[in-house]
Amino acid sequence: MMSAADVADTIQLIIAPVVLITACALIQNAVLGRYASVGQYMRSLALERLALLRSDEKADVFYLERLQEIDRQMPLLIRRHRLLQNAALIIYSATSIFLGSMFAIALAVALNSSIVASLTLTLFLLGTGILLLGVLSISVEIRMSHRAICYEVNSIAALEIL
Repeated sequence: MMSAADVADTIQLIIAPVVLITACALIQNAVLGRYASVGQYMRSLALERLALLRSDEKADVFYLERLQEIDRQMPLLIRRHRLLQNAALIIYSATSIFLGSMFAIALAVALNSSIVASLTLTLFLLGTGILLLGVLSISVEIRMSHRAICYEVNSIAALEIL
């Protein structure tokens, strides 16, 4: 039979994953914002490309340049979008593992089993490692984003007035 003090101690043990779940939610919010932003930019570039192809101004000097620029950017944007999607899924997985570790902590305390306690710690560390993987994935996407912005700015800066 567990005392009130044991229940309070168990609840305190369960709070550690709650903090990491909150961290996951904050990171996830940023990732989903970037995901939506990149997706919207892809849609606007696709519509711009379609408008260029339908336009009658194909003799315009900047027409072909812009078309080529869009064609170079699209594969990079698709890759960034995929990275963000993977990061979001990875962080959702980490959140699920932290939720599971909350139940495992309670089970380890209730059973008073060192084996279950060790498995619980392993589960918690697995969640932390997966969260780290998600953050690293976001870091790669941010680096790609910087390169894409520099490319676009440098490409436009290199254009000359006729």
